Amino acid sequence: MTLRGNLDLHPCSLRSQTLPLGQGEGKAWSFASDRAFDGPTNMARDAELLVQAEAGQPGCRVYGWDGVWVSLGRFQSAERDLLNPSETNWVMRPTGGKAVLHGHDVTVGLAVPLATLGLQGAPRALRLAYAAVARPIVEALRACGLPAVLAEQRGLGTGKTARTADCFAHTSPNDIVDERTGLKVCGCALRLTQRAVLVQASIPARPPLVDPKTIIRGASASVAWIAWDSCNFATELHGALDRRDA
Repeated sequence: MTLRGNLDLHPCSLRSQTLPLGQGEGKAWSFASDRAFDGPTNMARDAELLVQAEAGQPGCRVYGWDGVWVSLGRFQSAERDLLNPSETNWVMRPTGGKAVLHGHDVTVGLAVPLATLGLQGAPRALRLAYAAVARPIVEALRACGLPAVLAEQRGLGTGKTARTADCFAHTSPNDIVDERTGLKVCGCALRLTQRAVLVQASIPARPPLVDPKTIIRGASASVAWIAWDSCNFATELHGALDRRDA
Protein backbone atom coordinates (compact mmCIF):
# COMPACT_ATOMS: atom_id res chain seq x y z
CA MET A 1 0.00 0.00 0.00
CA THR A 2 1.51 3.31 -1.06
CA LEU A 3 0.36 6.47 0.72
CA ARG A 4 0.68 9.77 -1.12
CA GLY A 5 -0.87 12.51 1.03
CA ASN A 6 -4.31 13.85 1.92
CA LEU A 7 -7.40 14.67 -0.10
CA ASP A 8 -7.77 18.14 1.43
CA LEU A 9 -11.06 19.28 -0.12
CA HIS A 10 -12.76 15.90 -0.01
CA PRO A 11 -15.56 15.82 2.59
CA CYS A 12 -13.79 13.20 4.68
CA SER A 13 -10.14 13.77 3.64
CA LEU A 14 -9.57 10.29 2.25
CA ARG A 15 -5.97 9.18 2.15
CA SER A 16 -4.47 8.76 -1.28
CA GLN A 17 -3.42 5.15 -1.60
CA THR A 18 -2.91 2.29 -4.00
CA LEU A 19 -4.52 -1.02 -3.08
CA PRO A 20 -3.96 -4.50 -4.49
CA LEU A 21 -6.78 -6.32 -6.24
CA GLY A 22 -7.24 -9.71 -7.85
CA GLN A 23 -6.33 -10.79 -11.33
CA GLY A 24 -8.32 -9.75 -14.43
CA GLU A 25 -7.58 -11.79 -17.55
CA GLY A 26 -4.13 -12.58 -16.16
CA LYS A 27 -3.33 -8.96 -15.24
CA ALA A 28 -3.64 -7.44 -11.78
CA TRP A 29 -6.27 -4.77 -11.26
CA SER A 30 -5.03 -1.32 -10.38
CA PHE A 31 -7.00 0.54 -7.69
CA ALA A 32 -6.20 4.00 -6.34
CA SER A 33 -7.92 6.15 -3.76
CA ASP A 34 -6.53 9.40 -5.14
CA ARG A 35 -6.15 12.89 -3.73
CA ALA A 36 -7.81 15.98 -5.19
CA PHE A 37 -6.53 17.21 -8.56
CA ASP A 38 -7.60 19.84 -11.06
CA GLY A 39 -9.90 18.99 -13.95
CA PRO A 40 -7.33 18.30 -16.68
CA THR A 41 -5.28 16.05 -14.39
CA ASN A 42 -8.31 14.06 -13.29
CA MET A 43 -9.53 13.57 -16.85
CA ALA A 44 -6.07 12.61 -18.10
CA ARG A 45 -5.77 9.98 -15.37
CA ASP A 46 -9.17 8.52 -16.22
CA ALA A 47 -8.31 8.51 -19.93
CA GLU A 48 -5.16 6.57 -19.08
CA LEU A 49 -7.32 3.99 -17.28
CA LEU A 50 -9.12 3.39 -20.59
CA VAL A 51 -5.81 3.06 -22.46
CA GLN A 52 -4.64 0.49 -19.93
CA ALA A 53 -7.96 -1.39 -20.09
CA GLU A 54 -7.70 -1.58 -23.88
CA ALA A 55 -4.32 -3.23 -23.32
CA GLY A 56 -5.96 -5.79 -21.00
CA GLN A 57 -5.52 -4.26 -17.54
CA PRO A 58 -8.63 -3.24 -15.57
CA GLY A 59 -8.32 -0.30 -13.22
CA CYS A 60 -10.24 1.99 -10.90
CA ARG A 61 -9.62 5.26 -9.09
CA VAL A 62 -11.71 7.11 -6.51
CA TYR A 63 -10.86 10.79 -6.33
CA GLY A 64 -11.78 14.38 -5.57
CA TRP A 65 -11.38 17.83 -7.12
CA ASP A 66 -9.25 20.77 -6.00
CA GLY A 67 -12.23 23.14 -6.07
CA VAL A 68 -15.36 23.79 -8.12
CA TRP A 69 -15.15 22.28 -11.59
CA VAL A 70 -17.61 21.32 -14.31
CA SER A 71 -16.89 18.30 -16.50
CA LEU A 72 -18.59 18.26 -19.90
CA GLY A 73 -19.47 15.20 -21.94
CA ARG A 74 -17.28 14.71 -25.00
CA PHE A 75 -20.13 15.76 -27.31
CA GLN A 76 -21.01 18.90 -25.35
CA SER A 77 -19.82 22.46 -25.92
CA ALA A 78 -18.80 24.98 -23.24
CA GLU A 79 -20.23 27.83 -25.28
CA ARG A 80 -23.58 26.08 -25.66
CA ASP A 81 -23.93 24.32 -22.31
CA LEU A 82 -22.36 26.68 -19.76
CA LEU A 83 -23.74 30.10 -18.86
CA ASN A 84 -20.36 31.80 -18.44
CA PRO A 85 -17.62 29.50 -19.73
CA SER A 86 -14.90 32.15 -19.43
CA GLU A 87 -15.63 32.43 -15.70
CA THR A 88 -15.98 28.70 -15.04
CA ASN A 89 -13.39 26.02 -14.41
CA TRP A 90 -14.43 23.38 -16.93
CA VAL A 91 -12.90 20.34 -18.58
CA MET A 92 -13.97 17.85 -21.25
CA ARG A 93 -14.48 14.25 -20.18
CA PRO A 94 -13.34 11.27 -22.27
CA THR A 95 -16.90 9.92 -21.79
CA GLY A 96 -20.23 11.16 -23.10
CA GLY A 97 -23.22 12.37 -21.14
CA LYS A 98 -24.14 15.76 -19.76
CA ALA A 99 -22.43 18.37 -17.57
CA VAL A 100 -21.56 17.48 -13.98
CA LEU A 101 -20.69 19.94 -11.22
CA HIS A 102 -17.80 18.76 -9.04
CA GLY A 103 -16.08 19.75 -5.82
CA HIS A 104 -18.71 18.36 -3.44
CA ASP A 105 -18.67 14.81 -4.77
CA VAL A 106 -16.85 11.51 -4.66
CA THR A 107 -15.83 10.64 -8.22
CA VAL A 108 -15.00 7.26 -9.73
CA GLY A 109 -13.11 6.33 -12.88
CA LEU A 110 -13.49 2.62 -13.69
CA ALA A 111 -12.17 0.96 -16.87
CA VAL A 112 -12.47 -2.74 -17.70
CA PRO A 113 -11.55 -4.81 -20.78
CA LEU A 114 -14.66 -6.20 -22.47
CA ALA A 115 -13.01 -9.62 -22.41
CA THR A 116 -12.84 -9.45 -18.61
CA LEU A 117 -16.60 -8.85 -18.59
CA GLY A 118 -17.20 -11.62 -21.12
CA LEU A 119 -18.58 -9.06 -23.58
CA GLN A 120 -15.98 -9.01 -26.35
CA GLY A 121 -18.04 -8.91 -29.56
CA ALA A 122 -21.31 -9.33 -27.66
CA PRO A 123 -24.52 -7.80 -29.05
CA ARG A 124 -25.96 -4.95 -26.95
CA ALA A 125 -22.53 -4.62 -25.34
CA LEU A 126 -23.17 -1.00 -24.32
CA ARG A 127 -26.08 -1.76 -22.02
CA LEU A 128 -24.52 -4.96 -20.68
CA ALA A 129 -21.18 -3.24 -20.04
CA TYR A 130 -22.88 -0.40 -18.17
CA ALA A 131 -24.81 -2.82 -15.97
CA ALA A 132 -21.60 -4.74 -15.23
CA VAL A 133 -19.55 -1.70 -14.19
CA ALA A 134 -22.44 -0.05 -12.32
CA ARG A 135 -23.03 -3.13 -10.16
CA PRO A 136 -19.98 -2.75 -7.86
CA ILE A 137 -20.67 1.00 -7.50
CA VAL A 138 -24.24 0.26 -6.41
CA GLU A 139 -22.99 -2.43 -4.02
CA ALA A 140 -20.46 -0.04 -2.45
CA LEU A 141 -23.04 2.73 -2.07
CA ARG A 142 -25.46 0.37 -0.34
CA ALA A 143 -22.69 -0.72 2.04
CA CYS A 144 -22.14 2.96 2.84
CA GLY A 145 -25.75 3.53 3.82
CA LEU A 146 -27.17 4.83 0.54
CA PRO A 147 -29.92 2.47 -0.75
CA ALA A 148 -28.91 2.73 -4.39
CA VAL A 149 -30.44 0.83 -7.31
CA LEU A 150 -30.57 1.23 -11.08
CA ALA A 151 -33.59 3.36 -12.01
CA GLU A 152 -34.98 0.67 -14.30
CA GLN A 153 -35.27 -1.68 -11.32
CA ARG A 154 -37.87 0.71 -9.90
CA GLY A 155 -39.52 1.51 -13.21
CA LEU A 156 -38.02 5.00 -13.21
CA GLY A 157 -36.57 7.06 -16.05
CA THR A 158 -38.15 7.84 -19.38
CA GLY A 159 -35.21 6.92 -21.55
CA LYS A 160 -35.79 10.18 -23.45
CA THR A 161 -33.08 12.82 -23.68
CA ALA A 162 -34.01 15.85 -21.57
CA ARG A 163 -33.59 19.38 -22.92
CA THR A 164 -30.96 20.28 -20.38
CA ALA A 165 -27.18 20.31 -20.23
CA ASP A 166 -27.20 19.13 -16.60
CA CYS A 167 -26.64 15.45 -15.81
CA PHE A 168 -28.54 15.67 -12.53
CA ALA A 169 -31.61 17.35 -14.07
CA HIS A 170 -32.66 14.15 -15.83
CA THR A 171 -33.09 10.50 -14.85
CA SER A 172 -32.74 7.68 -17.37
CA PRO A 173 -33.44 3.96 -16.77
CA ASN A 174 -29.69 3.31 -16.43
CA ASP A 175 -29.10 5.96 -13.76
CA ILE A 176 -28.39 5.11 -10.12
CA VAL A 177 -31.14 6.35 -7.82
CA ASP A 178 -32.29 6.16 -4.20
CA GLU A 179 -34.68 3.20 -4.08
CA ARG A 180 -36.86 5.00 -1.51
CA THR A 181 -37.38 8.30 -3.32
CA GLY A 182 -36.31 7.69 -6.93
CA LEU A 183 -33.95 10.66 -6.70
CA LYS A 184 -30.77 10.40 -8.75
CA VAL A 185 -27.80 9.87 -6.43
CA CYS A 186 -25.04 9.13 -8.94
CA GLY A 187 -24.36 10.62 -12.34
CA CYS A 188 -22.65 8.17 -14.71
CA ALA A 189 -21.07 8.66 -18.14
CA LEU A 190 -19.74 5.89 -20.39
CA ARG A 191 -17.22 5.37 -23.16
CA LEU A 192 -17.25 2.05 -25.00
CA THR A 193 -14.51 1.08 -27.43
CA GLN A 194 -13.99 -2.17 -29.31
CA ARG A 195 -11.91 -3.57 -26.46
CA ALA A 196 -12.86 -1.81 -23.22
CA VAL A 197 -15.35 0.32 -21.31
CA LEU A 198 -14.76 3.40 -19.14
CA VAL A 199 -17.35 4.70 -16.71
CA GLN A 200 -17.02 7.98 -14.82
CA ALA A 201 -19.36 8.35 -11.86
CA SER A 202 -20.07 11.35 -9.62
CA ILE A 203 -21.78 10.85 -6.25
CA PRO A 204 -22.68 14.01 -4.27
CA ALA A 205 -21.29 13.72 -0.74
CA ARG A 206 -22.42 17.12 0.54
CA PRO A 207 -24.37 20.12 -0.81
CA PRO A 208 -22.88 21.79 -3.92
CA LEU A 209 -20.30 24.48 -3.25
CA VAL A 210 -22.08 26.73 -5.76
CA ASP A 211 -25.59 26.77 -7.22
CA PRO A 212 -25.59 24.66 -10.42
CA LYS A 213 -28.21 27.00 -11.93
CA THR A 214 -25.58 29.77 -12.02
CA ILE A 215 -23.18 27.64 -14.10
CA ILE A 216 -24.92 24.96 -16.19
CA ARG A 217 -27.60 25.81 -18.72
CA GLY A 218 -30.91 24.25 -17.72
CA ALA A 219 -29.51 22.95 -14.42
CA SER A 220 -31.75 21.32 -11.87
CA ALA A 221 -33.47 23.68 -9.44
CA SER A 222 -32.23 21.46 -6.61
CA VAL A 223 -29.59 18.78 -6.20
CA ALA A 224 -30.53 15.61 -4.35
CA TRP A 225 -28.01 15.31 -1.56
CA ILE A 226 -28.45 12.42 0.84
CA ALA A 227 -26.19 11.80 3.81
CA TRP A 228 -24.11 8.64 3.45
CA ASP A 229 -20.76 7.27 4.61
CA SER A 230 -18.57 8.66 1.83
CA CYS A 231 -15.44 8.16 3.93
CA ASN A 232 -15.63 4.38 3.53
CA PHE A 233 -16.72 4.33 -0.10
CA ALA A 234 -13.27 3.63 -1.57
CA THR A 235 -12.81 0.69 0.79
CA GLU A 236 -16.25 -0.71 0.00
CA LEU A 237 -15.77 -0.29 -3.76
CA HIS A 238 -12.42 -2.02 -3.53
CA GLY A 239 -14.11 -4.90 -1.73
CA ALA A 240 -16.93 -5.09 -4.27
CA LEU A 241 -14.46 -5.28 -7.15
CA ASP A 242 -12.35 -7.85 -5.32
CA ARG A 243 -15.39 -10.06 -4.74
CA ARG A 244 -16.41 -9.72 -8.37
CA ASP A 245 -12.96 -10.81 -9.49
CA ALA A 246 -12.69 -13.69 -7.03
